[in-house]
Amino acid sequence: MKLLTHPFRRLMPAAILMFSIAIIGIVGYEVIERWTFLESAYMVVITLFTIGFEEVHPLSPQGRVFTIFLIISGVGTAVYLAGRAVEIIVEGEIFGYQRKKRMDREIAGMKDHYIICGFGRVGHEVAQALQASKLPLVVIDPKPGTVEELKPMQIPTIVGDATSDDVLLHAGIHRAKGLVACSDSDVANVYVTLSARALNTNLFIVARAGLRDTEKKLTVAGANRVISPYFIAGRRMAAMAAHPVTSDFLDLVTHGGQVEFSLHEIEIPPDSPLDSKSLGEAQIRGIAGVTVLAMRRRDGSFDLQPNPSSKIMSGDILVVLGTLEQAEQLEKLIRGTGR
Repeated sequence: MKLLTHPFRRLMPAAILMFSIAIIGIVGYEVIERWTFLESAYMVVITLFTIGFEEVHPLSPQGRVFTIFLIISGVGTAVYLAGRAVEIIVEGEIFGYQRKKRMDREIAGMKDHYIICGFGRVGHEVAQALQASKLPLVVIDPKPGTVEELKPMQIPTIVGDATSDDVLLHAGIHRAKGLVACSDSDVANVYVTLSARALNTNLFIVARAGLRDTEKKLTVAGANRVISPYFIAGRRMAAMAAHPVTSDFLDLVTHGGQVEFSLHEIEIPPDSPLDSKSLGEAQIRGIAGVTVLAMRRRDGSFDLQPNPSSKIMSGDILVVLGTLEQAEQLEKLIRGTGR
């Protein structure tokens, strides 16, 4: 991974050369003209900065030759140094450096966030969907232009190769909740999945597969879910043709649209006041306003038709339909922080 360095560090070689010339000039005047340190330093400054003041003392022939050398080497270096500094400022590299530093601090403070590897057409949709759900995310993409593209969305971006462990660590993979490998390359997605699984065994990984043969490889590499855009698109098109109204409803609740309702999944923690209560006793609909559509049990089975007598147990995940505010109210109810 390319380390973030201050733009002015590129001026260090010229600055060191300039400093060396100044030291040589001071020592030279002390030796050749027998001047004091202050007189020599003053002469060096007015010479290098071409101020044009009169010499401290009349120069000897050897002193004039030495001054010519000092002017040719020192003034040229000073002009180059000043030009490079102005170029860095005009090109905005200082502001870009400060923006990258702020982005790095933001990423370092993230926890339970999502990492998107690859910002193509699929990655763009994933980022928009996660941001619409107000979930923290980081994008990793090798294209430098991705930073400017995501700047209006205020999404932290790392320019680099997502298959690199250093880049994934920079994205905070140890603290992340999920990762989406959605590069256009199946090979890259397999490598990203392998690297991510090795770095975080608890990470939930969703990977994109362009070819059917790649799906098994991604599963073996450690992906929890594998999605084939072409397979999903085919099934969705068939569903739209056969059941248009149902498809429109699912689009509204899963992809937003013109309504506020959407699907949410909320896990029941061990110390929840709703643990061991029935849906009727919990009064979720009356207090939070959401509708419980399904419950996934701790053993992975689903209760697809929950009723008022269905028991809520710690470790269960409730799939609910409601607004974001209603889902937040349910979170508070589950944690016992509000009614």
